[in-house]
Amino acid sequence: MLKLSIIFSKQNVFKLLIAVLILLSLKLLSFGINKPFWGHHDWNSVVYSNIARNYVRYGYIKTKFGQVTNHDSQSNNNFGYITHYPPLLPIIISISFKLAGQSEASARLPIVLFSLLMIYCIYQISKEIHSKLMGIFAAASTMFLPIFLYFGKLPVHDTIVPPISVFGFWIYIKFIKENKVKYFYVLVTSLIVGGLINWSAFYLTVALICHQFIYKTSKDIKYKIYALLPISVTLFLLHLVHIKILGQKSTNTFSNLMERINPFLTADLYGYTPVKYVVQELRFTKIYYTLPVLLGAIFFIFLFVYYFKKNKLDLAKSIIIILFIYGIIQLLVFQQLSFIHDYMIYYMLPFMVLSFAYSVFFIIDSLRKRLIFPLILILLLVLILLSQFKYTQTLLATNINKRGYDVARIINTNTTSGQVSFIASNSYKEFQEVFIGYYSDRNVSYGDELPSNFDKTITLIVRPKDHDP
Repeated sequence: MLKLSIIFSKQNVFKLLIAVLILLSLKLLSFGINKPFWGHHDWNSVVYSNIARNYVRYGYIKTKFGQVTNHDSQSNNNFGYITHYPPLLPIIISISFKLAGQSEASARLPIVLFSLLMIYCIYQISKEIHSKLMGIFAAASTMFLPIFLYFGKLPVHDTIVPPISVFGFWIYIKFIKENKVKYFYVLVTSLIVGGLINWSAFYLTVALICHQFIYKTSKDIKYKIYALLPISVTLFLLHLVHIKILGQKSTNTFSNLMERINPFLTADLYGYTPVKYVVQELRFTKIYYTLPVLLGAIFFIFLFVYYFKKNKLDLAKSIIIILFIYGIIQLLVFQQLSFIHDYMIYYMLPFMVLSFAYSVFFIIDSLRKRLIFPLILILLLVLILLSQFKYTQTLLATNINKRGYDVARIINTNTTSGQVSFIASNSYKEFQEVFIGYYSDRNVSYGDELPSNFDKTITLIVRPKDHDP
């Protein structure tokens, strides 16, 4: 009887529940993990999987850890590079390729594992600032969100950095609670790992510095958190050095950065206006996070303002609001990027689910000892799951780029390495080039008319149907 009471203790029940949620999340994220890269925003998948393939093909030394974009075998003198981001994401994917072979599942698997880390860290943060039960509810809410179910396995920087940052937030809470230097070192490590993937990892630095102004911490902790700023700057400078080693110009990185920051540079192309931007981001949030979660997040913001004015801000509210700061930086700074890419709101995920869970527990706390309390929680989870269920199914089934995949398979099957193919359609170059390049792994030229010397240089000619763009 004693052994049974230990096994079924309250603590072990929560450990079992979070383990079940992580396993269920793995099952849900594994749906379509082998699907070809032809769905919504899968151009990211083929671009970074191609770079990962080149790491496997040429090695890290020959590429100088640079992100080689070429298709087919090339000499290192002909390498083309992407330098807009640090290289760790495709390096991680390349390791997965080496261990499990090159496939769509191998490219998605690292992202899935980091998404599971997100689930676990959301539970841990909730436990630290409120309760284990809120942690289970927040983790379960995350698991059912359309944005998590689709983008939680998309190989792109913006889906792998948030889990690493959320891990950093959890370690930060442990640090300010226990003031043990080991937690600071782990926090710095999470910042460095995130910073080697994408600059958005530095939002963690900004958010934690902001926390020093709204929540009382010791001077020792404050100084250590301020030290994250020069560490972030150093990481960025090291990237510029790496660009120089590759023989590239850092001005290309800065020009791309300025284009993403200033939405008015491409306003005529995308129809950007500040009002339209706000409306669109709210619509994205409602669709991808569901209406219940959005309403809970809005309620929390009003709750925060009330307690902030009353000077009664506790740890829970202060942590959740800096998660808001972390997520909103992306939407405020990179408006052009966020206006045309719906998944930029992924940075808001930690705030959305934790503010929603906190709001729910705040509102129904008086019912905690009644049977209706768990029933309300279950009902809300079912509502989240069902409110955008059809949309989630549609997302997972998207195949808008299948025609590029089909053409690529034809080229790969009918040509050999070193041969050049020609696709008689400039629109295919505009919309399908990255998919054709990845799946054909050949040199492909495009044009509406055949080149004059095509009989000597072209091995295969593909003519899409007139009605097929």
